Amino acid sequence: MSLFEYIMVLTSILIGLGIAELLYGLVRMLRTEFSEKFFLPQSIWAVFIFLHLIMIWWSRWDLRENFEWNILQLLLSLTGPILLFILAGLIFPQNKNSRDHYYQQRDSFFNILIVVLVVDSCHEVLIEGSNILSLVNLLIFMMLLSSVIARFSSRDWVHTISALICILSVGFFAAMTVFSLS
Repeated sequence: MSLFEYIMVLTSILIGLGIAELLYGLVRMLRTEFSEKFFLPQSIWAVFIFLHLIMIWWSRWDLRENFEWNILQLLLSLTGPILLFILAGLIFPQNKNSRDHYYQQRDSFFNILIVVLVVDSCHEVLIEGSNILSLVNLLIFMMLLSSVIARFSSRDWVHTISALICILSVGFFAAMTVFSLS
């Protein structure tokens, strides 16, 4: 087993746990009897977290051949999946109205998301070798800016637009890389 495969096992476990948490949260929410089960920004953010986890897993393949790992790079690579797992646990309510839960978790959710995006940018530059002004970092900056705005807003439409900007950015990244792996 190569060092890359060894590291990807742990990364894949963390990503799998994040996806499982999202799915379990969805099932938990479907079982509740609240009149407002789905809140649009919350639903979009859940899809964003799912896609972000998948894109982390997908993009790590580029590191398979020519990369020497050290413990700091490993920790940086694992930070994103760990924090996305936490976001997956925060996004769905347990016993509350979805909208109320979303706004009660807003500060924690966006503070963690902002850290995730900063870590993503650092990973792109320090591990992937991207230029700080690359297209991927521009997408990350757009997501970061929209997340900071949403962090301080209590308007539903701001949260919906912010979530859409982030999900479209991840979608654009996916479209850029869909044919790049062989």
